[in-house]
Formats: sequence, structure tokens, C-alpha cells
Amino acid sequence: MLNLRPKAKQITGLKMLSQDWNNYRTFLISAPVGYGKTFLAAYLTDKLIQQGKRVMFCAPFLTLVRQTATRFVQYGLPEDEISYVWRNYQPHDPERLIQIASADTLIRREFPDNIDALIVDEAHMKRRGLLEIIRDSGIKVVGLSGTPFSPWMGKYYQKFIKPTTMKELISIGDLCGYEFYAPSKPDMKGVKTSNQAGYGNDFNEAQIAVIMGSSTLIGDIVKNWMENGEDRPTICFCVNKSHAAFITTAFNRAGVTAEIMIDDTPPDDRQMIIHRFEQGATKIIVNVGVLAAGFDSDVRCIINARPTKSEIRWLQVLGRGLRTAPGKDLCKIFDHTCSIHRLGYPDDIEYDELKGKTDGMKSATATSRPEKKDKIPHECPSCHYMKPIGVYVCPKCGFKPLAGEDVETDISRGLKRLNGKERTYTRNEKQAWWSQIKYYQKVRINKGKPTSDAWAAHTFKEKFGVWPRGLSDFPMETSPEVWNFIKSKFIAYSKTQKVA
Repeated sequence: MLNLRPKAKQITGLKMLSQDWNNYRTFLISAPVGYGKTFLAAYLTDKLIQQGKRVMFCAPFLTLVRQTATRFVQYGLPEDEISYVWRNYQPHDPERLIQIASADTLIRREFPDNIDALIVDEAHMKRRGLLEIIRDSGIKVVGLSGTPFSPWMGKYYQKFIKPTTMKELISIGDLCGYEFYAPSKPDMKGVKTSNQAGYGNDFNEAQIAVIMGSSTLIGDIVKNWMENGEDRPTICFCVNKSHAAFITTAFNRAGVTAEIMIDDTPPDDRQMIIHRFEQGATKIIVNVGVLAAGFDSDVRCIINARPTKSEIRWLQVLGRGLRTAPGKDLCKIFDHTCSIHRLGYPDDIEYDELKGKTDGMKSATATSRPEKKDKIPHECPSCHYMKPIGVYVCPKCGFKPLAGEDVETDISRGLKRLNGKERTYTRNEKQAWWSQIKYYQKVRINKGKPTSDAWAAHTFKEKFGVWPRGLSDFPMETSPEVWNFIKSKFIAYSKTQKVA
């Protein structure tokens, strides 16, 4: 018997499944992040093995196989009935009632004839060999997916079960809320699209790597987080390995502890990185897609540095930050790619049926859903907060745009909030300024025109009214804003000398 009882929405899903269990052979349960898909799978497995049925659970990646087995045991499934399909993982016993395999392992072997039910996690990911098993085996199949948008799914899953939505889970507290900001707007004109396994149509990776790899955009990512990230535990999603390496280096140079995680990162190293992240020793994990599934750590900030037009990729990336945790108020999301302008809020992306336009065996590109302009949020031109449609005055900074002006016009004119209140700076913003002042000081020293530590400290005090006590001296490339402030000091000093 399991140690935990299902939550209300899990009970709803199980009841819906039970009602149609004898009417269909294949089922797809739409389960948003935070719903508890692994527990649902364990609960269903428990009921089946009590009837003497043999169940196979298919994880999307080999790295999640042991994690799933550990969870099953924690939930109360009998450890002596759990076996791995891959022989290198022990125990390996095909006669045990619970078999756990990765999708790649499963499709490379002949499917066993003693399995009564197959549970497929991340069922939207297309693997031809797995689809053949679902189509031809004749056994009960239950697919689980938080993004069941692939155009072939209706051909393989007969019954669509949708017990809840992301919006509902946020409203009842099973997921946390979020705040969206769009600090950067890269030019994506002319970028080609192609079909990408598991994600449908998306931007050409080589092209977006060039765009997002510019020093300006990487500098924006670091600067924005330093000023607005509030030192939150953060994961950053990048385009490819080199892009992730550039961003990781930029954060470390700015005094922020960041580590990189990619496909080539060994499993043991991944666990150590995650451990350091959970202990707070590492502030940011910079990754290339490897944290899009099976990562449950406390994340309070998402940096999206990978442009996408795929709803599947978009929801998987954002979902990493929406899990609840003690003391967590919300997740801050910094989208540096304009994806929020294309796809909108994650909890507004909903389907009530499975697509069935292709059979999943062909390599034809997936069709994209037409953009729903009426649901796309609008960017505040002052603070870059993404406000819901119909909201006129920005709820974050109070900025009120002029009638008829759009985001592009507002940004080009450099409008600022006009509430007359003195701005309160965060510690991260002060740190960013101090690091940039120290960088300027270092440049002056290298040019043989040294400025003293006292000059740097007084410059900081002129800006903030306090001394830079407790701040790191790690230098960070000077931005135009800081440079203009320093320049104005020199101009003012020069004028006083002329008067004298």
C-alpha cells in the first residue's frame, strides 16, 4: 500500500480513468507540472499489481530511470518487485511485477510478452519504436504529459483525460504564481524554422545561437539578473553548449556562482551540481535543455535565453519554476527572447482534445497553432513587466502609457515612470553599479591614469547616498548608464576647476 494519499485533482484524474477503463485501451492523461505525474503512475501501478498485473513504466531518459524507482519506493511500492529493463542496472529480473525502462532502451529491445500495462511518461515525445508498441501490443497504455500538443497523439491515444489545468493549479496553490519581464528584444526576422523531435516546429538552432550569443545580449542577461534577480535560485535555458559557456563565464566574472549542465555532463556530476544548487553554493544553473524534465529543485527565477515558437518547449522551460516551496512567493521569469510576445502566458495555453493530423511515423513537420493575439500580454515600456491584456496602468511600476502608443514607440522614446517617488535600489542593483565602477577604475589603472579606491567609493556614495560596505570588488564591464554617470562627474569637476 502507498504511503501517501492522492490530492483532490489526482483523485479526479483517477476517477475519470476508472470510468472509461473498460471502454478504451489507450489513454492520455494531461497532467501539468505540479500535478504529481510520478505519484499518479505509482498509484495506478499499485492498483494493478494488487490484481497480479505486470506493469512497465517508461521514462523519457535513462537518467530518470533510477530516480523513478527511488520515488516508487518512497511512495510505498514494494522494492522487491521493482526491476530495471536495462541489464547494466540492477536488479534486472523480467519476472518482477514492476519493470522500469527508458524509452531509448525499450525501443532497442523486443517488447516482453508478459506485460499487462504500459505507462509512458512525457508521452508527447515522438519515438517511432515506442509508437509501434502502443499501436501493436494490444495492452493497456496510459500516457502522461503536461504538453500533449504533438499533432500525432490522437492517432495513438483513444481517450483524452484532462482533470485540471495549470491555471486551476495556480489558483488552488498547487503551483506558484509568476511575474514576467521582457528585458531584451532580439531581432528574429529571417530566422528559419524546422521540425525538432519532441517539440514540433521551432527556430533553427544555428541561427538563434548566433543572435543570442552576441556580447550585448549576454551582457543584458547578466546585468538584468544582477539588478532584478533578487539573488533567487535560478536556472537559465540556453541555445547550445557554446552559448551556455559564454553566459556561465559572464556570470562568474560578475561574481555570481554559476555552473553549466549539458547533455555531456555525467550523471554523478549533475547530481553534485544540483546538490550545490540546493545548498545555495551555486546560484545559477546554466543548461541546454537537460533541466526541462525530471528536475524538482526549488527554483525561484527562470532566465529564458533560448528563443522558441514551440508551445511544448515553452511550457517545459517555464514549468521548472512553478513548483511550490516553503517561503516561495512567486517565480520571476526573465524572457530575453520575445517568446512571451509570441506565445503568451503558460497557463493560457490549453487544448481540450488531442491532435491527430499525422500518424507519428512520418517526418512531416508539425503544424503550429495560430497565435491568439487576444491573449498575448503586453510589455510595460518602463519596467518591461508583461502585463495581462486589458491592463492599462502597469501593476508593477505604475507607469501609464499615452493613449494610442504601443510598446515599440514607448521604448524608442525612452519613457520612464512618472509617479514622482524616489527610486529604492536593491542590493543587487548596488552591487552591479559597484562592480562597474571598479571595472572603470581597473581600466584607468591599465591606461596609466589611475583613480583611487577613495574615488571609487565616493562615486558610489554620490549615486546611492551610502558607502559600498559589504559589496564585492569583482569588476563588471561598465554599462552606458554607469559610464554616463561617471562622465557627468568629470564634466562637473572640470567646470569647477575652470571657475577657480
